[in-house]
Amino acid sequence: MKDIIIIGAGDFGKEVAWLIEGINKVSLSYRILGFLDDDEKKTGKVINGYTCLGKITKLFDISKKMSVCAVIAMQNGTVRRHIVERLTCFDHWETIIHPSANVSDTLAIGKGCIICAGNSISVNTNIGNHCVFNISAILGHDCIIDDYVSVMSGACVCGHVTVGKEAYLATNCTVVPGKTIGCNAVVGAGSVVLRNVKDNVTVMGVPAKVFKFI
Repeated sequence: MKDIIIIGAGDFGKEVAWLIEGINKVSLSYRILGFLDDDEKKTGKVINGYTCLGKITKLFDISKKMSVCAVIAMQNGTVRRHIVERLTCFDHWETIIHPSANVSDTLAIGKGCIICAGNSISVNTNIGNHCVFNISAILGHDCIIDDYVSVMSGACVCGHVTVGKEAYLATNCTVVPGKTIGCNAVVGAGSVVLRNVKDNVTVMGVPAKVFKFI
């Protein structure tokens, strides 16, 4: 059994704890030591049965005393990247996959990823490091998903799609086959992507078009 720390004691942190509990119901694999969070108001609080142990950098002290792995429970990929860069001396990032996820044996996946309940990930797809797939997302065959990508609940990414670093695909969006989503791009909830999306833009609607904030 591995000792694991959840970085982030917010709403998604609670869901990640639930995910790990789901893994343990099938095969006892992890002992959740608690949360780490930079919000000082959360230190010492018990959240769904697990204590917030302190700030994120406390992971250094804990890892010196015992063998521990960790996962970053933050939905924003840029935030996840910043945390990894702060913790450069720590490299025991755990990829966790809910038992109900239908994941191909030909999937290649990096470290620190979170695949929640009900996901379907097809054949010959490559996923980078520290990616998040929330509940019931669908990822087609032969996709390339770069580091720190976030795919939210109900999103459908069809085959041969490429998604760049730190892109965010919101709830119930659809990306049709063969398209490219640029780095740090955002696809709005319920949107349907019919064309390639450039870096650093937000697209919304059916079909998805560039959305400009006023």
